Parts: sequence; structure tokens; C-alpha cells
Amino acid sequence: MNEMITYLGVLAVVSFIVYWFVKFRFILPLETKLTFTNKTFSAFTSFSKDLLEHIYIPDTLEHYTDIVNYYLVKLHNILPESNILVFEKVDEQWKLINYFKSFKHEPKIMAGYVWDIFDKASQEKELTRVNISSGYDDIAIVNLLKTFDTNLITICPFMWKASNHKRLLIIGHEDDKSSEEINHYLKLLLLHINAIYKVSEKNIVLKRENSQLKDEINAVLRELDVAGTKLIQRAKERKALYEVVTQITGDNKDINFGCSAILNIVAKIVEADVAACLILDENKNSLEVYPGAFGIKEEEYYGIPITNMESSSVRVFTENKPFISSNAQTDSEVITKYAKLWNILSLMVVPIALHGKIIGVLRIGSSKENFFTEDQLEFLAIIADELALIIEMITLYDNLSKTAKELAQLNNMKDEFLAAISHELKTPLTTIKGFISVILGGEAGPLTKQQFKFLNIAEEAVGRLNNLISDLLDLSRLNGKVEMEFEEVLIEDLVKHSTSNLIFKAKEKNVKFHSKIDKNLKPVTADSKWLTRVIDNLLINAIKFSKNDAEIKITVNNKGDALVVGIIDDGPGIEKNEQRLIFDKFYRGKNNSDKMPGTGLGLAISKSIVEKHGGKIWVESETDKGAKFFFALPFSKKRIEA
Repeated sequence: MNEMITYLGVLAVVSFIVYWFVKFRFILPLETKLTFTNKTFSAFTSFSKDLLEHIYIPDTLEHYTDIVNYYLVKLHNILPESNILVFEKVDEQWKLINYFKSFKHEPKIMAGYVWDIFDKASQEKELTRVNISSGYDDIAIVNLLKTFDTNLITICPFMWKASNHKRLLIIGHEDDKSSEEINHYLKLLLLHINAIYKVSEKNIVLKRENSQLKDEINAVLRELDVAGTKLIQRAKERKALYEVVTQITGDNKDINFGCSAILNIVAKIVEADVAACLILDENKNSLEVYPGAFGIKEEEYYGIPITNMESSSVRVFTENKPFISSNAQTDSEVITKYAKLWNILSLMVVPIALHGKIIGVLRIGSSKENFFTEDQLEFLAIIADELALIIEMITLYDNLSKTAKELAQLNNMKDEFLAAISHELKTPLTTIKGFISVILGGEAGPLTKQQFKFLNIAEEAVGRLNNLISDLLDLSRLNGKVEMEFEEVLIEDLVKHSTSNLIFKAKEKNVKFHSKIDKNLKPVTADSKWLTRVIDNLLINAIKFSKNDAEIKITVNNKGDALVVGIIDDGPGIEKNEQRLIFDKFYRGKNNSDKMPGTGLGLAISKSIVEKHGGKIWVESETDKGAKFFFALPFSKKRIEA
């Protein structure tokens, strides 16, 4: 019995020892590895999700750089022990353009280096791993990389297809094990930013082509303007005939009626029964009867291929020599079927030339045989020159009208595009601003001084961009059919509200407001929200351009039928030749465009608001004597509705 108890005790002890041996030897390592794998997978999943949720298509290389930096910040947050550097190849040198790590000796941004390993890695699509612990002692860039105590680097090329831009992402780590941990992150990140670059490259090309197209349209308009000026000058030189045609055509510039009037005059002068222009149609490669022919029905219009040399019209067009026939229905030099179609015997054909180029022929016919003379043929040649001018002028006017309509449509499309893109930009801007605020607040971990500085700069840039988008949205609404909510408001209340809101901004330059408002002012019928925007814009400009310790005067005067508000500062003033431009969209003064931040939309928005209230805005200024901005609003509601 005792032996049995002893045996069972020994067995229990052995089982206990075996259990814990298996536990520590096999199970615990597996559990630890599983926990690490789950943690790593969770972090990778979160990183992947964040990349997919923050996809932006940049329209400039600078914007693309900002997006890449955002992703690198995210990567560095996940891998805080890693050292991240970004190099760009400029003038055959690799220049450091950004880094994410606090080094013992801070590297210089845009410092240039040369290393053949970087050159080779930039030609590859895959990651390149290099052990820099030995064998590269005399290479400057390796000495830089060694400042962050690392033995291995992984070189990650991106933008590798670009002809003018090649960049490398360098990740520093201590051993192969740590490099394997970040390998998946790098492959996903490179796939992501390269895909964004491919799309953005096409977007940038389209934007450049759009700009070139606008420049070409402007060039065409300038050429048309010059051509129009020359045509007017030529028309004045031929004043007699031009006045006759103008009296007949009046203000109607329709090409059919214009040609009809000219041909009607020609037919009466030479007592012809038929008068028509045959103008070259380059698409059909033929001479086509032009609309407005005299004595011919539209169903009798025809075209002659310019290769048909049997036609007298084609020969006149090709050889630039007038032609006359006493009987076109029997003349071997004329295609008789056309003479019979128009029922003519006598025929005159002269070339129509414009700027030395033959554009068609003038064809005059009579039902009488042997009717026309050589003197009439010479007169007809003079008429053809005048006819060419009139045709070009009317055609030019028609083309300009079409171009104006197309430009108006493009302008509407531009306004719609600005409104749509502004709305679309609001959401990502809000997201960016939110994330920056979270990071600055320390919720994503402690920040270095450099990171804190960069994030503050980014937050200010987001604020400026947000203001620009708000201005664009307001301008778009004002250009559209925005509904003003008119009510009776006291202008002095709006002035007090604006000065109160801007008092802290004024204190930054120790600027003071001084208001001089007439007593017992009547209320004006206005939209208080939009009108406050006008006062705010003018006050902000006054603060911006005033000297330190200055005084800004605000006046409100009753001028009978209207109320006049003035904002007066002691700034640098506005030159006379610029005063007519400052209310244009995006215009900024030449002397202040580089010194003062702004979008050039504030005054354009103010002008639109004031005009929608039935009022007027203007400026009075002299150089170095400050500026006085005034806007007047009518008291009567009927004037606003009108």
C-alpha cells in the first residue's frame, strides 16, 4: 500500500514537471509569438486603413510632397524607432529634402551627396538593403547615415518613372529582424504613393494643357482684335461703298443679308439678272454658292470641284484672271448646264481676293446676249475687293459672337467648377485640420520641437487655404442666384459688431478704431450677414496696411437718399492706375502682393455684395497718403428690388 502511494506521488511529481516543461518550452513561446503577430497585424491593418481613407489627388509637385510627408509621419508614428530620410536627385546629386528623427548632429536640408548605390537603387522597382557598418568609410552620405547609429538601411525608390524627378525613401534599422518587421509597411506605402503619383502626373499634364488652351484662346482673340482693327481701317478707306452697304444692312450683321445687299447693288449697277459669290469650301475642296445670291433660288445653288478646269469659275479662281463671255450657253469655255440652270447668256466672272489670297469668285449674269463690256468687268473687279472685305468683316463678327458665347459658357463652367471643387475641398481640409489639432494636442504621442514647428506651419497653411475656399464659395454664390434676406438693419450696430470681432486683430499692431457716425440714422434695407462681410473685409484690409500704433477712422453719413460708410487708413495708399483694378477678382497691388498675405478676393466679394444691395463701392487714395474706401446704400427698398 505504501509502495502504491509512493508510486502515485512520484508519478504526480513527474507529470507536474512534464506539464510545466511543455508549457515553458513550447506553449508559452507560441502564445508570445501569436500575441506579437496579432499586435503587428492590427498595426498593419490600421496603417493600411488610414492610407486608403486619406487618398488625395494632388495637382502640383509641392502638393504631392505634402501628401507623402503626411504618410511618412503616420509610418514614423507606428515605427518610432526607425529613422526615415527622403532624398531627391537634383543636378546629378542626391539632396536631403526631409527627415523624421532627432539626430545627434542635425543634417542640413538640401545638402547634396553622390553615391552610386543610390543611383542603382533609383532604377529598381524593389527595395534595396545595404549594410553600411563597414566598407564605406570615405563616403559622405554613409557618414551622414551613421549619425543615427544604424547598421542597415533599406532604400525605397518612388517616383522612379518620372523623367525629371527621382526620390528615395531611406529607412535605417539595427538588424535584419527589425527590417523584416517594416518590410510590409514599406511595400504597401510605396505602392500607394507611386499610384498617387501616376494619377497626379496625368492631372498636372491636363492642368498644363488647359492653361495652354486658355493662352491659345487669348492669342486668337488678340489676333481677331488686330484683324478687326485692320478691317475697320480698310473700310474707312473705301468709305463711299461702305456707307451705301451700311445704309442698306443697318445694324443687321447677318451674313446672308449682308451679301444679298451687296449683290443687289452690283446687279442694279450693271443691270444684271443674276449675281452670286462662289466661295472656296476647304472641307469640300470646291467652290460653293454663298448664301444671299441675287436672282437665284436656294434650290439652284451648286458647288464645283476646284479640280474641274472646264469651269470658267474654277479657272478664274486658279489663274486669278477675270473672264467674260457674250453667250455662256454656247461658249466652249463655260460649262453650259450651269448657265442654263441660271438662265443666263452674258457672263462675267472675277476673282475675290483677300490679303493677296483668292477666296472665291464673283459671278454676274444677264439673260441678254453680248450684254457686258470690258469697262463693267474692271468695275466688277473693284466691287469684288470691297465684297471680300465685307464678307470677312461679317464672318469675323459672326465668329467673334460664337467665341463670346463659348467664352461665356466656359466662364459659367469655371464658376460651377470652383463652387464644386470648393465644396469638395472643405471636407478633406476639415479632416486635415482635425488630425493636426489632435497631434498638436499630444493625443498621438509626444512631439519634438521640430515636429511641433512643422505642424504649426501646416495648421496656418490649412487656415489660409480654408479662408481661400470660403472666399471662393462666397464669390460663387454671389455670381449665382444667391437669395438676399433683406430686412431693416441699423448700420451702426453692424459697425460695432465688426469692430468688436476685430479688436484683438487690431491689437496685434496696436491699431485703434475711431468711429464717427451721424445721429438719428434711418435703418437701411439689407442682408445683415452679407453687409457685415463687407465691413469686415474693409476693416481687415485697413488693419493689414496700416502702420503700427495707427488709427483707423470709420464714418457713417446720411446723404439724403443714401447712407455712405467710409473706412480710412494711413497705409501706403493705392496708385491711380491700380484703383480701377483692385475690385477685380484675384487682383493684388504690385507693391503689396509679396509683402502682405491675401487672395485678392475680398474687395471683389465686397463689390458684388454692395451692388446686389443696389449700392456702389469706390476708393479714394494717393500714394503714401493712405486709402479711403466708401460704399453707399440706398434707404429705399424699391431701389434694391429694382
